[in-house]
Amino acid sequence: MNPLLDLLRQPSTPRPASPDGTPDRFWAEGRLPAGHLSIEVEGLGPLPQPLPPTQAQALHDLSEPAQFGLRDQTLLDPTVRHTGEVSADRLSLDWQPGAFAALKQAVAQALGVERLDAWLHNLLIYGPGQFFKPHQDTEKHPGMVATLVLVWPSPHIGGTLRVQLGQQETVLSSQHLQAQDIRWFAFYADCRHEVLPVQEGWRVALTFDLVLPAEAARPAVPAVLQTALEHGLRQQFALDSDTPSMAPWVLLLDHEYTEHGLRWPLLKGDDRWRVAALRAAAEALGLRLHLALAELHQTWSAEPAPRSRWGRHDDAGDDPQPGELIDESLSLDFWVDEHDKVGPRSSLSVKLDDTASFTETSRAHLVDEQYEGYMGNYGETLDYWYRRAALVIQSPLAAERDRFELNFDAALADLQRLARLPAESDTLASRVQVAARTLASEVTSRGRILLDAYAEVAAALPDPEAATALLAGFDPSGFLPEDAAILARLQHARGTLWLRTVLQRWSDPQARRFAAVTGWRAQWGSNLSMPTLWPTPLPAFTQAALDAGWSLVLLDDWFDACLAALTRFDQARVQAKPANRMQLLAGMRQAVDALAQSLVLRADDGVEDLHVLIDHVLAHPSLYPMTQLAAFAQSIGAWSRQWPQSQPLHGRVTEALRTALAEPLRDISDHRLHGVEWVCRCKDCLGMIPWAESASAEPLVLAMAEQRRQHVQAQFETAGAPLTATTLRQGSPHKLVLRKPGDLQDRDRAAREAWRRDLAMLGD
Repeated sequence: MNPLLDLLRQPSTPRPASPDGTPDRFWAEGRLPAGHLSIEVEGLGPLPQPLPPTQAQALHDLSEPAQFGLRDQTLLDPTVRHTGEVSADRLSLDWQPGAFAALKQAVAQALGVERLDAWLHNLLIYGPGQFFKPHQDTEKHPGMVATLVLVWPSPHIGGTLRVQLGQQETVLSSQHLQAQDIRWFAFYADCRHEVLPVQEGWRVALTFDLVLPAEAARPAVPAVLQTALEHGLRQQFALDSDTPSMAPWVLLLDHEYTEHGLRWPLLKGDDRWRVAALRAAAEALGLRLHLALAELHQTWSAEPAPRSRWGRHDDAGDDPQPGELIDESLSLDFWVDEHDKVGPRSSLSVKLDDTASFTETSRAHLVDEQYEGYMGNYGETLDYWYRRAALVIQSPLAAERDRFELNFDAALADLQRLARLPAESDTLASRVQVAARTLASEVTSRGRILLDAYAEVAAALPDPEAATALLAGFDPSGFLPEDAAILARLQHARGTLWLRTVLQRWSDPQARRFAAVTGWRAQWGSNLSMPTLWPTPLPAFTQAALDAGWSLVLLDDWFDACLAALTRFDQARVQAKPANRMQLLAGMRQAVDALAQSLVLRADDGVEDLHVLIDHVLAHPSLYPMTQLAAFAQSIGAWSRQWPQSQPLHGRVTEALRTALAEPLRDISDHRLHGVEWVCRCKDCLGMIPWAESASAEPLVLAMAEQRRQHVQAQFETAGAPLTATTLRQGSPHKLVLRKPGDLQDRDRAAREAWRRDLAMLGD
């Protein structure tokens, strides 16, 4: 047993007691002298005491069939609720002076609260055989916590009120033949209750909704109990050690609460004084408190329902039964802070070892269940979801950490506020440290949108390594031109050397902890797609960096990282399949054009990197065909006529274009496929390749088994050959029919027209 539970189970002072001396509980009962209340019913007149059967019958005739609520519906079903109802607006109550106030005080004391307001709801009349099956009252008013029933002196047998809270149950009997007073019963609104059938006579009852006033005082806490609880909380959270516990302590409450009813002033029964005692002790120690709704999820193996000796299922029916507990988890997803304000609807997982309760979770808390058939790893399973209210106590640092999960934007805004207060640098550093995992996770999911806020925090952190770690998860390939100014502010705040360290972290492909799927730290497989290698548009970003005052060495590092990213991706492209490389040609031409334009913006400072870029492009003719580099040369401008010194880029491109244009135009009868990089030259593929490279326009028909047909088709698709394939399902084996495109001459004309335009653009 948890020591804190021991203290709360045996408080230092007695709990509030009901008028008959019994301890605080979920129900109460008492008597009210008959002369303290008189009732007049519209259309009938005053109700005598006791009520004769003839007037009881007249009252019943005057009433309307009572309805009941089911979720968001109001229903009329005599198999569930069979009784008459007279609404409150047809009733006039006359209390003796002070009688109503005394009754409310007696009920409040019996239920363990300081004050209660009572609002008349209706009058119910049950005749022979009438009843109300088990149900739970809805919260009809803000702050409603309980129900009060006044049974009018009217002879009857039966009509017993049965009240249940969890595993606890009580039976409240009002039957009498010669009553001289009014019986009253009260119970909390989360109790399930029912009225058993009346056997003889008439049961007449007034019902009131009991509401806790908004200004209801917090229960007083004995000093001895508070001191003991403070000691227990110190131990629970190891507050006197160098490493206090970051785990919460969660007390599951006894009573049920809706989202509307879970408020500090509206707590019921033992929950009320226990929470008040824990709150007083926790606040004295500087701990944080919340009310929350907890969801317990259990997964069980499903076992067949038991069978009788005759092979039939017993009364449990055919439903499977829970066998072995497979998994169990608890999460908190509705929060109310110390000021009674509802927080964001976010979920926080809690270890079961960090929870405690006075009552076991049972079917009374069950809100949903689901049967799942065989799923592979598991056999048939049963899932159960239980709902309970909870008090959550945390250390201030742990509360701040969890706040990043529950309300990240607000928590980040608080970090920014602390960053603007130099005296709060230690607090800022501790919050960043405990929330590091969530901060990194949010960068992964939200990216550059967080850069401005993170940069402000990083600039104020006292530890440079912590500042680097905070920014390490960003992927610069996703930056926008306006982000250059943010990095310039970081350079000013922490220095160029520090920011160079951050750039190195971003560009290091071995920094797998923060590895991205594209950009500077990307790792590629065999099937490539067009990556984002740097901010887009890169020339605009570069100009923004120059305008913002980036240092020379920082710009050098930046473009070294861009060139390194390009080199790594092109190494992957060399290994890719020909068709995959062809798909990337246009996109990569645009990428190197943008990089060249950006380096030109640096003027003389970018010349060395321009040489590296030109050399790289010329070293990979399969990735950057010379006839497609006119725009690249144009982007470089005058430098394309100076590098490489042996044969400048501009001259190479113009020569390649002239050579291509010197080739004769394809004859209309020429259907050869040029420049295909055949990957496979097996026997089956060699039956295709000579035909593809021949002038013939006739289809090629290959009779072969399905597996061989699939291989041939896959290989010409891998090579990027512009062929189409169909299967002729005649004979055995079926035949693969290959066809060449019919517009090869049109394609050649379009290519030659593009070459002429490129030559003109280059001035030749």
